[in-house]
Amino acid sequence: MSTLKELSGEASRCVKCGTCLAHCPIYAETLSEITTARGKMSLVESFASGDIQFTKKLKTILSSCLVCNTCGENCPNEVKVEEILLEAKRELISYRGLSITKKLLFRHLLTSLHTMHLFLRTGSLLRGLLLKKVPKESGLNLRFSLPFLNKRRLIPELAKNFFCDSHPQVVKADNEKRRVGYFVGCGTNYIFPRIGDATLRILNKRGVSVFIPSDQKCCGLIAFGSGDWQSTQKLALSNIEAFDQFNLDTIVTTCASCSATLKIFYPQIFKDADTDTQKKVANFSQKIMDISQFLTKELGISSQQKKTPSREPPLPKITYHDPCHLNRTLGITQEPREILKSLSNMEFVEVDNASRCCGMGGTFNITHYDLSLSILNHKLDNLEAMEVEMIATGCSGCMFQFMDGIYQRGLKTRVIHLVEALEIG
Repeated sequence: MSTLKELSGEASRCVKCGTCLAHCPIYAETLSEITTARGKMSLVESFASGDIQFTKKLKTILSSCLVCNTCGENCPNEVKVEEILLEAKRELISYRGLSITKKLLFRHLLTSLHTMHLFLRTGSLLRGLLLKKVPKESGLNLRFSLPFLNKRRLIPELAKNFFCDSHPQVVKADNEKRRVGYFVGCGTNYIFPRIGDATLRILNKRGVSVFIPSDQKCCGLIAFGSGDWQSTQKLALSNIEAFDQFNLDTIVTTCASCSATLKIFYPQIFKDADTDTQKKVANFSQKIMDISQFLTKELGISSQQKKTPSREPPLPKITYHDPCHLNRTLGITQEPREILKSLSNMEFVEVDNASRCCGMGGTFNITHYDLSLSILNHKLDNLEAMEVEMIATGCSGCMFQFMDGIYQRGLKTRVIHLVEALEIG
């Protein structure tokens, strides 16, 4: 799907039946036809065929999407909505280029570890000027509103010590049985190093030595989702080179968005590359495993291992939220639940609509903050009704979203990663 003609052909497969209206989280809140996959496919078809021209409004409409792929999952005609929209954004970038802000972010900040660290360290030093600590919360509030950042938003606090700076490149296990690479991701590296720490302890305890390349960078999803394939390709090749030096068979991830990017989207953005590059990317991508897959399929963790609780009932309730990239992009749904069901000192409960998008959608949460929280509120209603003490998930972005929404609602539910639940339970 590399030409406008092909893009138009793919979009025209949408027969405008309207099935997507019943599943789109945005349409459920806005009841606006243009926000649906049907509406966007009509616009993409018209743009690709030359019936309409590029406008700021067209760009805004196509960006008003969570890219959760709920529409594609339920489309009776199997239209690849997510892929079409990502291709369309790429075409829009080729027409008008990136904004100055995105160009600085994608091509100068994300692609340079030195610049990225300097920027974040400087931001950490200056945070007192813009941000204030939220009592009893693991986050910060803005002292005053900024463009695209609402004053009431809970902003996760940068870690005092970044994960990759705190660990050697090789963390060996006693009685080593196997070796894996660990793609850390920005969320774990800069904000939630506790996720990485728990991952190391869990793997080392089970005889798995972990290799953490110090020169790994952002997976590039934020650039890819904005249509900047050039920056994403640069990040991809850099990450592949970082892991190639260790000659590993498996690379685990603890963020669903990173997993999907490394395993599914990397081969997609190199589909027009030379054969050698395609093989190199494919070889890397096939090594990627989400941590829930690795723990269940490779290390044998299952609900059958559940032991007698060491504490008196009632046990605290824990539930699970399906990240869209883990569920719909990678098809991973049962592995995380197997892990949670194996916990001896917790009661796993399934909430309604566990796979419904939380409303994060990457930058969608920044550009459409109130709408994003409205989408999340449906999930929070379920948490509140079931009196769940903890909610586990496998995506840093989803964790940000739930932490913010729970704070806004004044709930006491704790947001944790799947690997943290395994240690607690």
